[in-house]
Amino acid sequence: MATSLRSDVDPLVDSLYELIRTGELSPGQRVDQREVSERLNVSRTPLREALRAMAADGVLVRTPNAGYDVAKLSAADLLQYYSIRAFLETEVLRSLRWPDAEQLAALKETNESCRAAAEDATIDRLVSSNRSFHLMMFSWSPLTIMYKEILRVWRVSEPYRALHLSNPERRRRVAVDHDKMIAAIEAEDAAKLVRLMDEHRGRSRALLQDMLGSALTGPLISLPQDSRRARLTL
Repeated sequence: MATSLRSDVDPLVDSLYELIRTGELSPGQRVDQREVSERLNVSRTPLREALRAMAADGVLVRTPNAGYDVAKLSAADLLQYYSIRAFLETEVLRSLRWPDAEQLAALKETNESCRAAAEDATIDRLVSSNRSFHLMMFSWSPLTIMYKEILRVWRVSEPYRALHLSNPERRRRVAVDHDKMIAAIEAEDAAKLVRLMDEHRGRSRALLQDMLGSALTGPLISLPQDSRRARLTL
């Protein structure tokens, strides 16, 4: 079996996401279409189509007669996205087709990239490797619609992943958390894998919420943020 991730994104769209992932385009920043078309060596027509697709995903915000900005999320926005993730990722992990030896080796190799990037404090590399690790796991599920929606949610919140991974303690935990997930996969223990993912996701959410700050209302605070509450509530 192939070990690569599913390819669900147009190459041009993926190149634009890369600009966001690496911080070349940051939250709230206007997208200069002339500059980006030159940077990516593409004409304006396919670029506009790619920008429209990203706006439909919520990654960009379009202002009529003004253009596109990278979406800027509040703590309240992120809390809602983490609640969506809790539901979708739980269902996907519970449905995994357990990997073969080649796929498992690829997952371990990706986690070693996470470990090395954390030790070097290479944040952009850690963000990329961490993303690859999780999406590789999720791609083993037959729930393709849910997988694509997880991918969309991860893209929307991508600029904020570097923010919580700038915390040294959080960086140190990433590969260790992944090691435990790999052990659960090797044991084919879906319940444990879901629980570990809850804890892993929960630490990131709490740190981001503290960093961004927000006066959250009751409905937002009561949103499910783990697998047990997501199943009971949604």
